[in-house]
Amino acid sequence: MGIDENAAVNPKWTDRSRTMVTLSRGVPARVRHLANDLKNFFPQIHSEPKFDKKDNLLILNEMAGLSRCERVMYFEARSGQDFYLWFSTNIAGGPSAKFRVFNVHTMSELNFTGNCLKYSRPILSFDPAFESAPHMRLLKEMLTQMFYVPENHPKSKPYFDHIINFGLTPDQRIWIRFYAIPAGNIDTEVEEIGPRLVLELIRILNGSFEGDVLFNNQEYISPRFHRRQIRLAAAAKTRARASEKQSRAVKHNVLKKIIRPDHVGEIFNEEVSSKEAKKLMAQIDAKKKKKSKIGVAKKAKA
Repeated sequence: MGIDENAAVNPKWTDRSRTMVTLSRGVPARVRHLANDLKNFFPQIHSEPKFDKKDNLLILNEMAGLSRCERVMYFEARSGQDFYLWFSTNIAGGPSAKFRVFNVHTMSELNFTGNCLKYSRPILSFDPAFESAPHMRLLKEMLTQMFYVPENHPKSKPYFDHIINFGLTPDQRIWIRFYAIPAGNIDTEVEEIGPRLVLELIRILNGSFEGDVLFNNQEYISPRFHRRQIRLAAAAKTRARASEKQSRAVKHNVLKKIIRPDHVGEIFNEEVSSKEAKKLMAQIDAKKKKKSKIGVAKKAKA
């Protein structure tokens, strides 16, 4: 394992800042387990009871102040199926960021073979794309403050035996993965530990849950709006199908009323002039009348 040499030289605990983690009411079990997994990685995390969604988010700053915490990590559930994550790196002056959470998988669910010491210090690995824009550099600093372990913390271990990787996809989503360093040798292939989650940045505020908007993601689409568009598209498809069916019925009725020319029948509509033809037609009519009388008699007997 990689030993932190500064911890052996200067064992004094100077960074005493803590992070408050709380959840809104209505979050599913998977998000609760994710919060518990994060508690096992970071000794500075302090958990609070569930927060009522109807309350103002500024109350979180007061809760963190009463708990002697400087940072806040708040998991919020909306509509029972949409999950958001709030970061506040400093309750006194911000900044804070709001993310939408995707693809949450807990450690117990993944059941990976990798493992690391509890409360050991991580190596934070960032995608080079975090240096591409000012708001991404700010976001990198915020993630560093939220996911690091304070040096010489009484509960921490002076080892670097796992890596937290922050990957950035072309659609600007942040993939967070946890990897273990086998036997503390970083040159060997790392093993994933879990948990897994994906974040989509929505906005960054100047203050802690308030203030001016420093960055607003113009490509972000609200999940409610997305579901509404799907419903509208399905309704439009149903209306188009019903309209097509109605138009087919109208067309069919119009075609039924049209008398089409019968060129073959017109040949036989001419008047019969020869005696032999008249005699043959009389025989045919007699046979038709006879058949019709037999059918009427059978129906009367039945």
